[in-house]
Amino acid sequence: MDISNTTARNQSTDNSGSAVLGNGSSAEEMSTMFLELLVAQISNQNPLQPMDGTAYVSQLAEFSNVESLQSIKKNTGASLDHNSSMLVLEATNLVGETVAVPADVIALEKPGTVSGLVNLSTPADSVTVQLYNSNGELVEEQQLPYSGVGSLSFEFEQQDAGGYSINAFSTTQGVSQRLTPWLNGEVERVSVGSSSADILLQVDGLGNFALTDINQVA
Repeated sequence: MDISNTTARNQSTDNSGSAVLGNGSSAEEMSTMFLELLVAQISNQNPLQPMDGTAYVSQLAEFSNVESLQSIKKNTGASLDHNSSMLVLEATNLVGETVAVPADVIALEKPGTVSGLVNLSTPADSVTVQLYNSNGELVEEQQLPYSGVGSLSFEFEQQDAGGYSINAFSTTQGVSQRLTPWLNGEVERVSVGSSSADILLQVDGLGNFALTDINQVA
């Protein structure tokens, strides 16, 4: 018996086994390949220098780790696909609903109401919201009732068709701070891209917004 050739054959089997296991596409395929390689190693081992039994145990443990990682990857991918599908379904259900989005300009195609809210993170002495027309003229101003931090709603009724802008600010001890207005609008259309991050909501009179831009559904 040519021991050197047998030993070389054994080493070649070990190296090819590592390469094949590293490129396995599924846990089932990898399991089959591992068993085939294990049988090949036992059949072609050097009878004068047989492999230690701990080596087989070590290989089995390594294979189990790879198999576990493959399973985790598969389950994670399935979970992400499910979440993306749920987000798309949630977005399409918003068509016809009124949502609040971060915007300070709005275009009314017909006479109507300009409404929305402002969020306060710190106490203030007063909160003011101003409505301007497309010419920059002050149309109406409101002092919002204040009871602490949180959300305060505003509404400017009976406005003519046209473009408007909102200026909101709080005042504390004579110092003013600009506030981000959130305007209400109806979702007219939902655009879905290749992923959930590409979902866009077309809001009447306000423009396009991501699903994560929504503050609340009115």
